[in-house]
Amino acid sequence: MITNDHPLLQLLALVDLVWVEPSPTTPKVYSEQTMFKIYLVGVLKQLWSRRSLWRYLANMPLVAAACGLRRIPDRRTLDRRMAESAAQAEAQIQALGLTLSLEAVTDATVAASDGSAFATPGPVWHKRDKQAGIVPKGLRGLDTDADWIQSTYHGWVYGYKAHVTLSIAPTTVRVVLSARVTGSSCESHVLQGQLDDLPPVVETLLLDAGYDDGELLADCQQREIEVLVPLSKPIGKSSSQDRRDRAAYLASPEGKARYQRRRCSIEPFFATLKDFFHLDPYGA
Repeated sequence: MITNDHPLLQLLALVDLVWVEPSPTTPKVYSEQTMFKIYLVGVLKQLWSRRSLWRYLANMPLVAAACGLRRIPDRRTLDRRMAESAAQAEAQIQALGLTLSLEAVTDATVAASDGSAFATPGPVWHKRDKQAGIVPKGLRGLDTDADWIQSTYHGWVYGYKAHVTLSIAPTTVRVVLSARVTGSSCESHVLQGQLDDLPPVVETLLLDAGYDDGELLADCQQREIEVLVPLSKPIGKSSSQDRRDRAAYLASPEGKARYQRRRCSIEPFFATLKDFFHLDPYGA
């Protein structure tokens, strides 16, 4: 039963305290803040279908009011506006991470990035049918926006990939600095597109071997961001001196100690996310 002191209502009230108003746009019947709260309710209550979310709001007037709704939007409006919510969620996460970094709530000088695949609820769209654009008869509740993603631990997963950058200072609260959900996009390319969104205080990024990409490393160097990333391929006769130096440093006691901080930060974050939202499989 939902009452005025329910944690969900308290969380929705917290949104009002940290909300960053987007650039001025054409006024809408339902504000971006209201739609973000509805999006949050859907995620927290695991209401993956728009119909389930609409019914929940219609039957929970306290939750609807906490979202800022005077009346429940019709299904078509809810579908259209919720389809736009992902970009708003990313912007709010980025804005909050920047604020907490600049106000020294978190020490974001060292951060870790990673991507993790998770399966979409409901049926899967087999690769051959998806490529042909054929939805088999009787396949209800299919998420046609999902994609086939290869996971290190779970093989092929039909779903999405979450890309997260997290501050990892052990003496301050850890904060998500940027987050994006994609299909089968390359991790290094996604991070490369997020570099300008990271707080300017980020000095070092700890990455896994999947980010060993020359263009990404060059962009980080241009921004004076140090990158600690293992080589994706062993050292060979044709390996450059730069790659040899990187491998040698990561093998040194100092390099090992610094890189170890990645394992105890970003990986537990994804494990917690998996447990909280019951996402399975959810591989790195």
